[in-house]
Amino acid sequence: MNNYDPLFQPLTLPNGIKLKNRLAIAPMTTWSGNINGTVSDQEIAYYERRARLAGLFISACIAVSPTGVAFDRQFIAFDDAVLPRLKKMADAMKSGGAKAILQIHHGGSEAKRAYTLFGQLYSASAVPSYSEPNEVPVAMSDEQIETVIREYGIAVRQAIRAGFDGVEIHGANHYLIQQFVSAHFNRRNDQWGGSLEHRLKFPLSVLEEVNAIAKKYGDDSFIVGYRLSPEEMFHDRGYDLNDTLQLIDELMKRGIHYIHVSQGDSSSRPNGSEEDAPTIIHRIAQHIDGKVPLIAVGGIHFPEQAVAGLRDGADLIALGRQAIMDPDWSDKVRNGKTNQIKTALNLDQQSELVVPDCLWSIITKRKGWFPITQRE
Repeated sequence: MNNYDPLFQPLTLPNGIKLKNRLAIAPMTTWSGNINGTVSDQEIAYYERRARLAGLFISACIAVSPTGVAFDRQFIAFDDAVLPRLKKMADAMKSGGAKAILQIHHGGSEAKRAYTLFGQLYSASAVPSYSEPNEVPVAMSDEQIETVIREYGIAVRQAIRAGFDGVEIHGANHYLIQQFVSAHFNRRNDQWGGSLEHRLKFPLSVLEEVNAIAKKYGDDSFIVGYRLSPEEMFHDRGYDLNDTLQLIDELMKRGIHYIHVSQGDSSSRPNGSEEDAPTIIHRIAQHIDGKVPLIAVGGIHFPEQAVAGLRDGADLIALGRQAIMDPDWSDKVRNGKTNQIKTALNLDQQSELVVPDCLWSIITKRKGWFPITQRE
């Protein structure tokens, strides 16, 4: 057994589904769908190129509602016309033996008026958007909230019809679900806001709808995961790690199959803690106590970092930017070729890496996002 063998040990989820290894591919937006909301040929090729990398492959987020589209050329779930290409995407993701997970998403106040129904933005309350402080959404009515919950269920039905192995509820990164959890963004005083218990009602109602649709149209093999941001990083009135632990307790009570912690650095420690304090992943892992698998992500480029994440308490290690820069990462680690791992983008290698044109343009022009090597 070499130092990296733990990465290639199988893992069984709570519903009995076995993953072939302890690696996942993190969801990453491609901005590359077709203008009608379908998955493009370039996206399908992008997913197929990375299909051998991990045991769990999580897609870029799909918009569950015409009120929640957050990206240019984001693919959508709310039109049956998208199903044939969603099926091709699922097949591509599964072609290397990974379980294919469709991440389901509503942008809330992070949606873009240019892409949403009637150019309107909706959220828990009329609080300015995190990324666009000049944008103020409309506070959702009870009927609108219930409609969006049902739209999450419709997206699950589409995932089942398209052949995905499961879905991941996107409850992180300042999108709609996190906006309901956050006391900063959620200023309501009804059943959907106020106390933490009431602020958790929306994400838990979404999970209950997802589970109900999965049970009705799928079977016990269908995977349901949840991605969360462990702390509200930018607002004192948001929520903290202790609040997140309460959310996790409620998710586990309702049968979640894994928890995915969204972080820029998997070794981050809680806000305000000492430098030698346990990491957020370690804290969450201790709290979960093995009841469901925990996915860590953020800043992982080399196998020793991934193994360290497992030692810290994670059950799965997700690769994000690294999966774009080196789709052959797992093969190199498994075959003792770690000295060949690429940790920067070579500007001559778009075709070899099979990165869609729009995504390539964004990551090569956004200074500091990806390390770039000069053309040879």
